Amino acid sequence: METTPGPQPGSSQPRGLRPTTPTLDNGSILTGNETVEDALPKDWETFSITERIRSLIELYDPEGPKANVKHAAIFASLAAVLYRNSVPGSKVGKPLESPHDFGIMLQEWKKCIDDGNEEVAKIATSGTGFQDDGCSGVWGSTLVATYQLARSLAAGMLSASTLRGAHVGFGWVEQRPGHSDRRFQGGGSGAEVTHVSQLTGKAKEKVAKSPRDTKNGPRLIKLPVGNVKPEELPDDIDNYIQPMEIGPVDRAPLEVKDGKVVEPELIATYIPTCPLDDSERDPDGHTIWMTSPATKAKYLRNRGWPKPLPKIPKKIVVRQTDDGTGMGVFATRDIKRFEPVLVERPYIIYTRQDAINTFSTKALEELSDNQIGQLLVKNTEPFFRYMIDQQMRSDDRKGFMSLANSHTNDGSGPVFGIVRTNGFGIDFGSALPGADKDFGSGYGAVTRIGSRFNHSCIPDVSHKFEPSTFTMRFTAVRDIKKGSQIYTTYTYPNSTKAERQKALIPYGFECTCRACVNATPQTDKLRQVSQNLTQKWRSQAINVWSKDPNLTEKVLIPILETKRRMEKEGLDTEEAGYYTFPEILFRVYQKVGNRAKMEEAKSELLRVAKALAQLQEWGC
Repeated sequence: METTPGPQPGSSQPRGLRPTTPTLDNGSILTGNETVEDALPKDWETFSITERIRSLIELYDPEGPKANVKHAAIFASLAAVLYRNSVPGSKVGKPLESPHDFGIMLQEWKKCIDDGNEEVAKIATSGTGFQDDGCSGVWGSTLVATYQLARSLAAGMLSASTLRGAHVGFGWVEQRPGHSDRRFQGGGSGAEVTHVSQLTGKAKEKVAKSPRDTKNGPRLIKLPVGNVKPEELPDDIDNYIQPMEIGPVDRAPLEVKDGKVVEPELIATYIPTCPLDDSERDPDGHTIWMTSPATKAKYLRNRGWPKPLPKIPKKIVVRQTDDGTGMGVFATRDIKRFEPVLVERPYIIYTRQDAINTFSTKALEELSDNQIGQLLVKNTEPFFRYMIDQQMRSDDRKGFMSLANSHTNDGSGPVFGIVRTNGFGIDFGSALPGADKDFGSGYGAVTRIGSRFNHSCIPDVSHKFEPSTFTMRFTAVRDIKKGSQIYTTYTYPNSTKAERQKALIPYGFECTCRACVNATPQTDKLRQVSQNLTQKWRSQAINVWSKDPNLTEKVLIPILETKRRMEKEGLDTEEAGYYTFPEILFRVYQKVGNRAKMEEAKSELLRVAKALAQLQEWGC
């Protein structure tokens, strides 16, 4: 840790005199005539953290101009958080030195806000008053995000080791407030992985964000794809990127320093706990989990977790496809909609790549998008290589390395290439509060058999991660015939054909499912609007049609036509809004007095509701 003259973060030195309260003149910071450092006392660098925050809170003047009120509240909350031993906004300002110190600072800051001026606390917690300026809108959003981060930390939902992303993000804010065109994306860690939900397919491609200005918003950096020619990198490249260190657990003791156990920021652990020998192996399998010590401890506080896997009959087989495209998953018997098709513990669950690599401001300002993408894949490979080579059993390693890799020529490396090709985005959800915000990016999973599902824009199965069993569950979203290949989707279901084909470029193939072959502008539009359209009709059925004494079945003509078109397009799924139709039909037929059709719609409504409820309970 760098040695500095002032008190360390979180320290509190007793003083006989309270710091002199600085003043601001008529929102001059907003207009750019003055800076915060012009208003600070000369002995600012000798103040403790609490004194800095409290002295800045006193910048708030309820009798002053509106801009003064807003900016005083913003600077009061952020300045001491951003800079430890120098004037905020100055060129020599240094950010906090570690996530641990940053966590201490956040707790000090929140206490000062909560105990201080009521109007400042209101602005910090609600965002009131800073939405209408370009500059203060950015800082104000950061203010509220920071308070939410501090509140999560205070509530035990986060630990200091999970704050690395936000800590580095604040380190980007070096230029004077009010004089910078840089747009700060609060809480970012330097790279962001697009999170694909359980209903939208695999979390395959990753995007990095930096604060470099662009005309259309934040800078986006896509990871390299295809045949990529490497760019020359600076000789001192180690000064541009700081990979996070990963520590082993279960098989090796943690590092001990000065008589204390040093908690690593990132660990590779086993769920269930790693067996000492084969006789103690869990019959349901083990998953290597890249996470933080705090999140692992939070998970294991749930008694009985992970639970045994639910037993389902074998319904599938993995074999070569008939069209020569490689391996695929095939049904060995007829499978009905809503049936579980596969339940398994993944090979690995990993934090997204943005948590592993941290770029300095220098890197984000000087390196090209291609250079940063090149560094991302290069520095991520060793983390996954460590998990596979050092932690994984030989039989699992053999199975993992046999999975498809569509990233052999873009610098990803053999292991990270497999992860990029086969990773599913997962959510812990309310079962493990705060986990999805770990490192600011959440988690992905590479499954064993599930990674063999090939793609179709009309999928046969959806996937969902079940934290209580630590498993991935694949469920039939339509009836599947014995002998047929079973597909999942790698794309967003509401995307147009062009968008879907573009998303599939990293996999090196063009989709030829019937949704793509028969695509038209009308089918593209249907995919984009089906969810909202069915919800709109449901709302009308409840709030409008139920009160119309002159209602006739003619109101159902466009609804039934849309239902037919959705079935033809393969949009007869929950995420497309298809399961809303039974309720709409039931309500309309009930209102017009068509008892036979009402009972038919009611039967279908109850069947769908029961199946969805069982799916929800199944994972509890």
